[in-house]
Amino acid sequence: MKINFKNVLFLIIFSLLFNCARKGRPEGGPKDENAPILVTAVPPYETTHFNQDNIRIYFDEYITLKDLNKQLVVSPPMKTTPLITPQGSPSKYINIKILDTLLQNTTYIFNFGNAVQDNNEGNKIESFKYVFSTGDYIDSLFLRGSVKDVLFKKTPKNTSILLYKADSVYHDSIVYKQKPNYVTSTLDTTNFTFSNLKKGNYFVIALQEESKDYLYNPKSDKIGFLKNSISLPNDSVLVDKLMLFKEVQPYKFKKGKETSKGKIVFGFTGERKNFK
Repeated sequence: MKINFKNVLFLIIFSLLFNCARKGRPEGGPKDENAPILVTAVPPYETTHFNQDNIRIYFDEYITLKDLNKQLVVSPPMKTTPLITPQGSPSKYINIKILDTLLQNTTYIFNFGNAVQDNNEGNKIESFKYVFSTGDYIDSLFLRGSVKDVLFKKTPKNTSILLYKADSVYHDSIVYKQKPNYVTSTLDTTNFTFSNLKKGNYFVIALQEESKDYLYNPKSDKIGFLKNSISLPNDSVLVDKLMLFKEVQPYKFKKGKETSKGKIVFGFTGERKNFK
């Protein structure tokens, strides 16, 4: 019998490929429930005498930044917002480009909140922070507290808490014109925490604001404050003392506007008055 070696070779190869294909797909392992881990940072975390304009933070896996504009709080606040990259794409690092002149002898905090999460499962690093100091040491004092709405039981989320130094520069109108010395946020809770504060006396103000500029706009923002200053490190905890309220605006009559033929509408701002 004559054997066709080409056909035999073809059958052998086909059999091998078919058997390999029948081995099945690999089964998935346990679900990853671990948050990303910081591997290193350049300059290192809690660097003193910081004089750089660029920071790079490396993780052990690919991460993404979710709701960064809402979550990120830089304290003390900077005049020019730092450039954070990459956004919108997975990466094993976060790059921070500082575009502002830093204050001397000051501890800075980049608090990312819960924005840093792994790319696959969305596991978040809770309250992830990067800290450095332009001085000789890292400030270590803290302040904790909570906020409430004076009228509504609804949780006042995403409230900014501001600290102003109680010195000769402070005045009642400073909240309209000048950014605070320190800032933090309640994010999705009613509680707030300041860390890495310097020893001193401070006025505490809460702002529930439409624009995150840390300046009080009485037409749109709610405000709360303590009447007296607090002293650190003596006053380290505040409990249920910051009550948010909406300031009543002075009455102001506006010019009428014709909305249709024979119909004129007059508007006003502030507290409504009775008309006869």
